[in-house]
Amino acid sequence: MRNGKGLLIVSIIAFLIPIMAIIFMRDLLFSGVVATYEEAALNQTEYADKWISYEVIACLGEYAEETETHNFIETGHTYYYVIWMADGSIMPLSVSKKEDREYLDALTDATYDYIDGKTKMIEMEPRTFVGTVKNQKSEAVKYYNELLNYMEISQADGWVIRYTLLDCTSTRLGTIGLVAAVTMIPVLGIVVSIVTMNKNKKKYENPEDAYLPR
Repeated sequence: MRNGKGLLIVSIIAFLIPIMAIIFMRDLLFSGVVATYEEAALNQTEYADKWISYEVIACLGEYAEETETHNFIETGHTYYYVIWMADGSIMPLSVSKKEDREYLDALTDATYDYIDGKTKMIEMEPRTFVGTVKNQKSEAVKYYNELLNYMEISQADGWVIRYTLLDCTSTRLGTIGLVAAVTMIPVLGIVVSIVTMNKNKKKYENPEDAYLPR
């Protein structure tokens, strides 16, 4: 019975981890959008781990790409874009979905057509992106500044440059699925331990059954 009890104790302790995660991530799991990027960027701490939205109307291009790996196997990509905001300021945004990247690439072309005078307006419909606000990684900030310098966009010239990242690589459905998957592991452990303990209990209650013909 020791093996069953040991597994049960470990499983219960492990089960507390996703429960604590649910408590701390309750806004991401159960709440909708609570603020716009403009509001959240002013108070990043207050809006951390909450869903934030922004309607993208113009894009100045991709400035960085991050490849995620596990045991030397590529598991995903994150793409970083410079967004030209409606108030004329600049902000960073990251995506991972193919359709999001395709939209931003097409919007970049449409934005430069407008800048170059080929069109009288940006001929693409705006799209609202939803994500969380966070600090950029130092390497991403480096590439962000390099692209802005290349485009001669600087605060000295009157541009408002924002560094708070709107990370749109996660969704509420994906977050719920991840937490559910993690939660199932200790739950299965608890079930297995209970079944093992019941089997051991029956074995010890009827030791004579071991001598019965099968």
